[in-house]
Amino acid sequence: MSLKNTALAASLALALVGLTPSLAAAEQWGVGQPRGDLGRQVLAANDGWAWAEGGTTGGAAASAANVYHVSTWPEFQAALGGAGNAARTNTEPRIIYVHGELNAFETADGTLSTCETFERATGFSQAAYIETFDPSGPWGWNDPAGELVTLQAAAANAQAIQTQQHIGSNKTIIGVGEDARIVGANLRIRDADNVIVRNLTVSDSTDCFPEWDPGDGETGNWNSRYDNISVWTSTHVWIDHNTLDSGTMPPDQLREVYGRPYEVHDGLLDITHSSDLVTVSYNRFEAHDKTMLIGSSDGRTADRGTLRVTIHHNLWTDIGQRAPRVRYGQVDVYNNYYVQTSDADWFEYFWGLGRESQLYAENNYIALAPGNEAASVVRVFGGTAMTEIGTRVNKAKVSVVDAYNAANPANPIGNDAGWTPQYRLRVDPTMSVPQRVQHQAGAGVLR
Repeated sequence: MSLKNTALAASLALALVGLTPSLAAAEQWGVGQPRGDLGRQVLAANDGWAWAEGGTTGGAAASAANVYHVSTWPEFQAALGGAGNAARTNTEPRIIYVHGELNAFETADGTLSTCETFERATGFSQAAYIETFDPSGPWGWNDPAGELVTLQAAAANAQAIQTQQHIGSNKTIIGVGEDARIVGANLRIRDADNVIVRNLTVSDSTDCFPEWDPGDGETGNWNSRYDNISVWTSTHVWIDHNTLDSGTMPPDQLREVYGRPYEVHDGLLDITHSSDLVTVSYNRFEAHDKTMLIGSSDGRTADRGTLRVTIHHNLWTDIGQRAPRVRYGQVDVYNNYYVQTSDADWFEYFWGLGRESQLYAENNYIALAPGNEAASVVRVFGGTAMTEIGTRVNKAKVSVVDAYNAANPANPIGNDAGWTPQYRLRVDPTMSVPQRVQHQAGAGVLR
């Protein structure tokens, strides 16, 4: 039997038994359990903040009845406990193995919805929205308002019902092989504890209905709702060996509307709303503008004492900003590899120091394209200090804090974040980081 037919047979078998998984179902896929059973693996001792205060085990304790193999978006939703709040409040230990590509626009009958599907269902038109609120026309530079805004919210809600999937507590989601991917989704880990996501490509969380904000910056901006992965009010989360990108719509493919990029994406991996105890390891973040925001807003003082995040051995290629941008949290950033190619002209900065941020950066390797200076690595948004040790920029030993201070003498930052990380695996020498990260980071590496 061909691999395609094997997958089809397994899919039909799972459908007939209501997604009740079994060893026989796993064998039908033509694949055995991954060596060492990746679905049962837990975060190693001392591997970042997610190990503190009890560790992170995901769905490792799942019974045989709660181990799922899925190959469609509806199967994936059902395995997590259903769409919306049904999955958000499901706390049973579960392991979900993802096979092949899941498209979040796929409906229960196997057809693909589109942005136009949500418009027809609600009577909304994004084209009419764009025409009406053009600041060069009669509406001017005022915030959008009225019936079109109400209808847009309804259309956005229709999309969210289809493409936004909550992940509840005690879950492991693991991609099988090299081609496991989820396209068009916002995976939202919200109000959850103990979640693992590994070995997946998560791509292109397109928002069909970006909102125009004329007050965002000097020239206004288009803003979108969805991250590829969002972590909200959640604890003990391990995001490992994934690839996150913009799909077919990286920054240089966006059209301009009102003279600004028509942004259909938000972040790749945002960790906000008092989330805590998170480890982000061996991932690839590719060709995207806003990649990782840690902390919701300056005004959310409830975030104090939370947002403890470890980020190590990740590859950031041709991103614009936020790698990460931090508010409040104690964030440990070590042994990451940042690459900017000469073709990427949307680069702004890598490390953003926001309000009360405590960023500790050690032995990171940064490859800047010609024309960019070490001072551009850091940008300050109200932060006052960071710890930086062992940075190399284009092979040379460089303090980007010193470079920033030299370029910004009126607004210098200190060199002590006020804490020292205690939960780490081995810290590699900076010069060894590019090779190790290139070979070991991203989806498809785990076997």
